[in-house]
Amino acid sequence: LLDPMCGSGTFLLEAALMAHDIAPGLARKFGFFRLDNFDAALWQKLLTEAEGRKKPVVPQPIFGSDVSQDQVERARQNLAAAGMHECVRLECADMLVRTAPAPEGVLVANPPYGVRLEEAERLAAFYPKLGDALKQRFAGWRCYFISADPQLPKLIGLKASKRTPLFNGALECRLLEYKIIAGQMRQQKPSGR
Repeated sequence: LLDPMCGSGTFLLEAALMAHDIAPGLARKFGFFRLDNFDAALWQKLLTEAEGRKKPVVPQPIFGSDVSQDQVERARQNLAAAGMHECVRLECADMLVRTAPAPEGVLVANPPYGVRLEEAERLAAFYPKLGDALKQRFAGWRCYFISADPQLPKLIGLKASKRTPLFNGALECRLLEYKIIAGQMRQQKPSGR
C-alpha cells in the first residue's frame, strides 16, 4: 500500500492497524460509557477479545510519502503515537516523480481538490501530470483517489473503473478506482501535423 500524498498519515495509520488486526478506537473513551444502560462487563469482554486478536507490530509493505517534509514529520509523529512507526516506511517525495515501491499494489490518496477558488488553475495543471505519473510508473497498481470535485479527476486522463459516493466529513465526495495497465500512455501526435 502506498499513500504518496500522505499528509498527517491517516490512511497509513488505518492500514497499519488493519494489518495488525488492531480494532479502531481500542483505547478510546467513548461517550456511551456514561449511559445508564451501559454494560461495562460486556464492553470489557469485547475489549479482551479485541486485544487477543492483535498481532505483533512488525514492518509491513506500507509506504507513505509527501512533497512536504513537515507533513512527513506529522505522519511520523502520528504513527509513533499509535505505536505503528516501525511498520510504515515514510519519505519526503513528490508523487509526480516517485517510483512505485513494488511491481503491483494499492495506491490510496486524498489529493487536493480545490475547495478554494484560487487553487483551480494550479490543480488543473496538476491532475494531468498525476495521470502521466500513474501511467508511466504504476502499471499493475490499483489506485484510489477521493475527490469532491467531479471535474478534476477527468483531467487524470484515465477512466475510473469504479465510483463510490462517500463523505469526507460533511463534504460529499467520490472514491474513484483506477486500474493502471501497462501501455495506457496515449501516443502523442506529432506537432504541426
